[in-house]
Amino acid sequence: MKAELKIVAYQLVLILITASVVYGFYPEKLVAVKAVLFGGVISLLASIVMVCRLSQATARMLKGNQRGSLYIYLGVIERLLVAIALFSLGFLWLKLSPAYMVVGLVAGQIGFMIGGFRVKD
Repeated sequence: MKAELKIVAYQLVLILITASVVYGFYPEKLVAVKAVLFGGVISLLASIVMVCRLSQATARMLKGNQRGSLYIYLGVIERLLVAIALFSLGFLWLKLSPAYMVVGLVAGQIGFMIGGFRVKD
């Protein structure tokens, strides 16, 4: 679980860096930063869902249950549904910019990849 927390920390740091760069360079500063942060939160929540399901799958496999892979598939489906629901919330209800939300999501996913490469656990 320690490795997963480090990966989420890398995501958070990269999202905050991206939000501060957007704040410095774009004219609609506050609206853009909100959208970037919301996109980053989508990425973070999707990663947390995946971490929980991987932990469940690992626990099942260690107990000798051969159906641990079911939890991984459930995690993928849940991750997709969480992302779709939160994107819809951001577009329709919060009226955030789609481009900036995608920038935040991509920043979080890049942080996920960097964290995955850096953590040796």
